[in-house]
Amino acid sequence: MKSSRRNFLKNTGLAIGGSLILPACYYEPAPFRFFSQEEAECLIAICECIIPADDAPGATDAGVIYYIDKQIMGHFKKYQQIYREGIDALQKDCKINMGFNFESLTSDQQVKFLEMMEENNEKLKNWVSIRPATFFNMVINHTMQGFYGAPRHGGNKNYMSYRMLGIGYPQIVGQNRYGKGDSNG
Repeated sequence: MKSSRRNFLKNTGLAIGGSLILPACYYEPAPFRFFSQEEAECLIAICECIIPADDAPGATDAGVIYYIDKQIMGHFKKYQQIYREGIDALQKDCKINMGFNFESLTSDQQVKFLEMMEENNEKLKNWVSIRPATFFNMVINHTMQGFYGAPRHGGNKNYMSYRMLGIGYPQIVGQNRYGKGDSNG
């Protein structure tokens, strides 16, 4: 079969175009803005203890770590040092009391350790400027915000918590998204 210049250019264009599109189809999360990989792994494990995946998605599925990481570079900037010190103290105490990093523990061991934090247990010796319970409660609050908040803030990926709760995307004040005949419109 004789190949024309036009067919050659068409086929070459398809091959080049395909090679550009395929990598875009492969999704790999962006690197973290604030947290190191090790800090992120620890925080992911904490968040997953707070909102574990079961028959519904958990904190990891909803991208809560990305919410916290994004917000800590902006709105939560005042918590940067607390996160650094808190994760460091948590890991040190976890190694002393449990023998491993937090993310390496079984889920039952993780829950037991978080209960120790919640109680400000005297075995937790590496906390200098913040109490373990204060850090843990802050992470709970940020995890809930990342799971249940608007996806535009970095968490609640694909509206997971809204779908889990059976609610639609909340209406935005100032935008006419109400149907005709709606008393709110």
